[in-house]
Amino acid sequence: MAVGDPETAVILYGTGQPPAPIRRFAQGPLSFDLEAGKLRYIRLQGIEALRCIAFVVRGPGWESPAPQISNLEVDEAGGGVRIRYRAFYETAGGQLEVKADIQAPSTGGLVFEVEARALTDFTTARTSFCILHPLAGVAGAPLTLTRPDETMEQAQFPDAISAHQPFMNIRALGHEVAPGVKATVRMEGDIWEMEDQRNWSDASYKTYGRPRDLPWPYTIPKGERVVQRALLSFDGAAAPVAAAPSAAVEIALGEAPIGRLPKLALALSPAEAAHALAAAGRLTAAPAELIGWFEHGTQTDADLKTYAALGQRLGIPIGLELVLPCKKSLAEELAEVAALLRQAGLTPAGITPIQAPMIKWVLKSPEEMGLPGFADLYAAARKAFPGIPSGAGVLSNFTELNIDRPSLAGADYVTHSTCGVIHESDDRSVMETLETLPHIFRSVRAIAGKLPYRLGPSAMGMRYNPYGKTTDANQANIRTAFAHQDPRQRGLFGAAFALGYMARAAAAGIERVCLGAPTGPFGLVYRKTDYPQPWFDAEDFAGPAAAPVYPLFHPLMAIAAAKDAEVLPVRSSDEKRVLGLCYRPTSGEQILWLANLTPEPQTLRISGGAMSAKTFDATSFAAAARDPAALATAASHKVADGSLTLAPYAVAMCTGASPA
Repeated sequence: MAVGDPETAVILYGTGQPPAPIRRFAQGPLSFDLEAGKLRYIRLQGIEALRCIAFVVRGPGWESPAPQISNLEVDEAGGGVRIRYRAFYETAGGQLEVKADIQAPSTGGLVFEVEARALTDFTTARTSFCILHPLAGVAGAPLTLTRPDETMEQAQFPDAISAHQPFMNIRALGHEVAPGVKATVRMEGDIWEMEDQRNWSDASYKTYGRPRDLPWPYTIPKGERVVQRALLSFDGAAAPVAAAPSAAVEIALGEAPIGRLPKLALALSPAEAAHALAAAGRLTAAPAELIGWFEHGTQTDADLKTYAALGQRLGIPIGLELVLPCKKSLAEELAEVAALLRQAGLTPAGITPIQAPMIKWVLKSPEEMGLPGFADLYAAARKAFPGIPSGAGVLSNFTELNIDRPSLAGADYVTHSTCGVIHESDDRSVMETLETLPHIFRSVRAIAGKLPYRLGPSAMGMRYNPYGKTTDANQANIRTAFAHQDPRQRGLFGAAFALGYMARAAAAGIERVCLGAPTGPFGLVYRKTDYPQPWFDAEDFAGPAAAPVYPLFHPLMAIAAAKDAEVLPVRSSDEKRVLGLCYRPTSGEQILWLANLTPEPQTLRISGGAMSAKTFDATSFAAAARDPAALATAASHKVADGSLTLAPYAVAMCTGASPA
């Protein structure tokens, strides 16, 4: 199979839409990628200086439409690089056209100029340049901040994730790329400020135009032009050449356990509960818990009864994310929920309560919104549900946990969720969110101390939109931000992402991870939907009890089955290419899972001697999709010399490896 053909694209990504083409440029010591109109991975002598310079256009609810690029011209004559193109955007807010001019002269640096013109009245949450600084070598590092009046200050990139904008009123930012070499990016055409994008699991600090405190969405009148420019320059002696990445990724195992394998939970929603119940027999291992969404006043005890039936069918507990409408007192509404639970015969394993107005990104405390405070909410929940663990936190992203800082007094655990397609939806940006997870986990620990840490329902796709009216239903089955269903959930990409996610959580000692759902947009098991699911829709099978499964089913079911296993450390020499998870069950062989996070084959050298491996890749996709027991029945192959090659986005389960 060729990586570029439509059949392989479906297997890798769950969609026939090919990835956006990437064109790489080099101008002396400077190199960068052009992808969907953005400059990405801007490097000096191989050292990353900026993650991205992009002119971004957001819809009125922060939607991120892909640009329709035309008239692309590239001129590399005369010793420099010049790129020009037009980009068309259409959102619920109207239509906008952008003319871009990018120059990388032979004298060094970059200049990126744009002129955006509203073709209609254009309502937008943001239309401006965004400059992304990477995390590696930058988090916690010094920077030089230039103000609009050209005064300069010495500052520092945040180490712990900043809840609010760390810097405002910016004209330029400079930081050391290598000893004695400084990169400075200057922005013109607006007032700029920075936000810590790690809040949303993006692997960057973002400097953007139009201050967030100004009203949004706002309207650019028809015919009005927005003109901006970003300039990147370097000062100092030539940077040392970064060592080229090794052709092989070295994988080393540690011997001393670092904790227990996180308990795997799956999410339930009212729309999927009946489907999940019908497909329950396809699960080859019971997750530790099911986490059900219950919105009091919208849902009824019928949903709770279905949740309870599924819990009984699988023999596992049900936890609840409880949304209270705030139309009566806390005591009254919680008493009503307690009555509904009794009628449904459901005793939750835990309840995370939240007041409905707080499920949105409000940037206000409950008291400022005229609501009871967090401490009052949690105290009322403990009183209404005596003996049932009560969670503190949010039902959305770490962003809201970091900003809202709910009271943790008396809480039994802290929780939040993550989503991989909030700002950007390209493959590299989504996989990069795994790079940010250790930063998030460390920041939550700083907030919550030793309180048990349970990740709420998380996925690449967005289950609800805290920042606007709704998610994107993504009927076109493409890569798009704010997508309720992301097609990569169903491809090998989804398996690599899920395994990388669990590896990060295990290394951080997270108690429970809710990753995915039995069925639906975040599911492990296929069901027919109103959006297309290539390959799966063409399968002929006899009902939900015989439905195909998605690639991530196999590693997640293996992890669910390995309850209370000891986790052993895994070191990857290049965590952007390969992540590993190693655990030792209470009985049976030590297991090492490995995930290729890239669209290129990766060669691994694994310490620990001879081992056997079972690999899930494009060649085994169909057999693994049709057979939930494929992990048990798949043939193993010997890895006698510790050398293993993983195909694009492949995952492998190895046994027999031991610490070197």
